[in-house]
Amino acid sequence: MIQGQVITLSEHENVNNQSNRGKIEISDQVISNVVILTLAKQEGKEITQKSRDYKYYRKQVTIDRPDDNSVSISVKIRIKYGEKITDVTSQIQQAIKREVESITGLKVVSVNVYVEDVLSVKGKESSEEIDEKEENKK
Repeated sequence: MIQGQVITLSEHENVNNQSNRGKIEISDQVISNVVILTLAKQEGKEITQKSRDYKYYRKQVTIDRPDDNSVSISVKIRIKYGEKITDVTSQIQQAIKREVESITGLKVVSVNVYVEDVLSVKGKESSEEIDEKEENKK
């Protein structure tokens, strides 16, 4: 768990950087979207902001900013039964760090991955179908 207060996503919080031409601001929403798209890519999915998967991922990402030029990211994930947790989480950490640093220019100080569930997927049931079943139970 991240020590200290975890700040959840807010479109009003910005990263402030100075360039020779003026101020550059990167919102938490942009960082979150990079993380979401990276997570989806790791699962072999292409998603849009209107998809059920995007809405699920959006709730699973937390951004914390120790300072203006760095970011700490926490994500909650589900793993399919049979996958090696340490391999999957390590790949996710590396991919998120690489993509966020490459796209935003920010230093990623940590990527915390919390495995919150193990899924037993029968047949060809997609994560969208699993999410739909979970929503119907509520």
